Amino acid sequence: MKLTIIGNGYSAQYLAKDALRYGCDVSIITRNIANPEKNIHYLNFFDTNNVEKKLTNENVVSTVPFNDAGLDPVLKKYRESISLNKNVIIYYSATSVYGSGVVNENSIPSPKFKRGLIRLCCEKEWIKANPNTSIFRISGIYGPDRHPMIKYLKGDNEIIVKKDYISNRIHVEDLSSLTLQFFKNNCKEKILNISDQKKISNYDAIKFVCNELNLVEPKVVRYDSKKVSKILKTFYEVSRTVKSNIINHKISYQFKYPDYKLALLGLTKSLLDNG
Repeated sequence: MKLTIIGNGYSAQYLAKDALRYGCDVSIITRNIANPEKNIHYLNFFDTNNVEKKLTNENVVSTVPFNDAGLDPVLKKYRESISLNKNVIIYYSATSVYGSGVVNENSIPSPKFKRGLIRLCCEKEWIKANPNTSIFRISGIYGPDRHPMIKYLKGDNEIIVKKDYISNRIHVEDLSSLTLQFFKNNCKEKILNISDQKKISNYDAIKFVCNELNLVEPKVVRYDSKKVSKILKTFYEVSRTVKSNIINHKISYQFKYPDYKLALLGLTKSLLDNG
């Protein structure tokens, strides 16, 4: 299978490596070809002729977020190529398109903040460009080099706590594996929620890790909307539980990291062992 990934960030790099192990011919389209991995084909985003060929003829996953103007840079430059593609196209979106409460793929999007509104607009533009596009609405991505215990072990043990607020998360390895299984199973679903669906607060997960490893107890900082950044508000002002009817009933995917607190424990142990 030929797979073209747009973007070269955290999730894209994991997906590319997984796809290689899966036996795919992998290309990455990026503005910054830094630290290239062996056996991956890299194309500069502005190499118009070669990029157009890839985006017209291969399976595509776009991991690129909207730009400062609130527009999707991929569609702005390569909409026509995307529109001609007859293969599988996946756009990585976010669960910020939903409102509060328990949501699944049948829930009507109701974003409360600007980032969610823009994400929803980008989703619509991708579907308008190519109706075959599948939208992955992804919860907070964590994994090696991206988790709260990194800051914690550096001495910052303050954890923001808001009553009844639960985070939704996905391990980066589960995200890449789910993406590849979607291709493997020739899935046709247009909307897929990507979340481990294990309810636990950030504080409770960190406290569990600290108790297991005899680390200093986390210090509770009560959430105050007047004292946090706009970005943090977008997370804490909307409390939702993200479910997936597709993963549970159609894809039959077995999560590698179904329990966030245990995954966080393993990540912390790895940090300590290598520190």
